[in-house]
Amino acid sequence: MNLTVYCWSWFGTLLIPLMCLILRSQAGVVDDFSQVDRCKDFLYMGTPPRGYLSTSLKKICQRYVDNPRFVTLYDPKKHIPIYSAYTFKKSDGEKRVDIPWMFEPQLATEKGSSNMEPFPQASLMHKNFEDTQAVLEDYADVVQYERGQINPDEHQADPLDKAATYTLTNVVPLIREFNFGPWSTQSHISVHLSVRCHGLIFKYALAVTASRHMKEMSMNVNAIFI
Repeated sequence: MNLTVYCWSWFGTLLIPLMCLILRSQAGVVDDFSQVDRCKDFLYMGTPPRGYLSTSLKKICQRYVDNPRFVTLYDPKKHIPIYSAYTFKKSDGEKRVDIPWMFEPQLATEKGSSNMEPFPQASLMHKNFEDTQAVLEDYADVVQYERGQINPDEHQADPLDKAATYTLTNVVPLIREFNFGPWSTQSHISVHLSVRCHGLIFKYALAVTASRHMKEMSMNVNAIFI
């Protein structure tokens, strides 16, 4: 979001009012990925995928510790990401286990922080967010599915980039059988990319899910990656 204000500048002995454009922090929920520096860097040629026409979808420049880490197109009605776009980094393939799950404050209110934040410990506070995004309770006491990152921790190298993948706006409900079956091969894909690909690697991870709201999902839910 941009803010236009009046500035003043001296020309000789005259103090002239000027229109100055101040750029606010370009992160969090944005209008257009391709118009935001640092965020469009995660998109090949700075261009997001086309064909997503719904005006209810939210564009999130995923920001952690004051720096953009990747971008996500998010469905606040179904509480799942449509896709996450990021640059693949060669890593040791290990997952971090010390990062709390986080949420996107600006999905709840435009005045929220542009940085993702850990969920408050008091679960009652989650009611402030549950209308617009997934919360911890969505994944509590369930056996059918688990949290699946569409920008996986293992595809990042920097500790802060890895930590940023632990936001529920980067997560779909992943069927356990799929996680231990076809999706388990993604580690081999990481090795293949690390060995055979050179230069900057752009990745788009998309989710295909049942048409139901997360809280209404039953045994026939299918949440997969393509």
